Amino acid sequence: MFSVIIPLYNKAPYIQRALDSVLNQSFKDYEIIVVNDGSTDGGEEIVSKVYGDKVKLIHQNNQGVSAARNTGITVAHFDYIAFLDADDSWHPDYLLFVSTVIKRNRDVGIIGCHYDPYQLEINPVLNYFSLDQYFKRAKRNVGFFTSATVIKKVFFDTNPGFDPQLKLGEDIDVWLRASLFFGDGIYIQNTLVFYGQEDDYRATQKNHHIENSLIFKIINPDYYSSAIKDSDCTESEFINFRDAWVYMSLYQYYPLDSNLDSIQDMLKQMQSRYMLVRACYQLPFFTLQWFFRNKNFSNLFRNYMKFCFRYIYR
Repeated sequence: MFSVIIPLYNKAPYIQRALDSVLNQSFKDYEIIVVNDGSTDGGEEIVSKVYGDKVKLIHQNNQGVSAARNTGITVAHFDYIAFLDADDSWHPDYLLFVSTVIKRNRDVGIIGCHYDPYQLEINPVLNYFSLDQYFKRAKRNVGFFTSATVIKKVFFDTNPGFDPQLKLGEDIDVWLRASLFFGDGIYIQNTLVFYGQEDDYRATQKNHHIENSLIFKIINPDYYSSAIKDSDCTESEFINFRDAWVYMSLYQYYPLDSNLDSIQDMLKQMQSRYMLVRACYQLPFFTLQWFFRNKNFSNLFRNYMKFCFRYIYR
């Protein structure tokens, strides 16, 4: 039923925890595909020696996490793709609960689950809900997280997978396009996924060029039209979501001087809505750059935007 895809790049200290969490699943109808993306720390040797033929291990030169996931998808045999990062892990009933949701909701194409960096539920009882009007909800929180998301494989048979050009937001890109393709998904409220934070080498801690981000891609008018299929989200509703999501993410790109022209062009393309947030972005670039380079100030601004989108622009 599930093809579990785990990209591996220099995560030797954590890969056994991830694999053990899959092999300890109470639901057993799955295959495990580990894509070694040019690791140099011996993690691939651990997989080979400890797990043998329990895991399908694929080797490729380092191409990035998106290419690794895409490689796994191309060799997957089952109808549903379950993603797991090498430094995260699952509750033993994770796949059981997802399979139960699918059996009760045959048309669902994307399923998310609650995750936590500290502890998982003990003796959970399945609790889930439909993400009705997903793109209105997503203004407040996209909801999906890589190690806690399952997607019907047919999406990848007919749509591009993870975009290797994106250095930030490549996972969100897939969740959004899958939601436009399938329609509203389902979210499991039980905390069944452990989000490992031991590895400090994370993309979110770097400064990125905006051209390599989902922001630069999603602002393209063709984004909606190329992805929409079964969702009842109108183009106007999607643009409302898009602008809110861009505002919530844009501040992260101010620290790089090279992003100046792209940020200004992007703000011109966006409609004059959400003025309580948009007005902040009208301040001079270098004033905002100084502001957003300070972690405390940028967190304060993010909290302000969360308040606006949760309570004012609902």
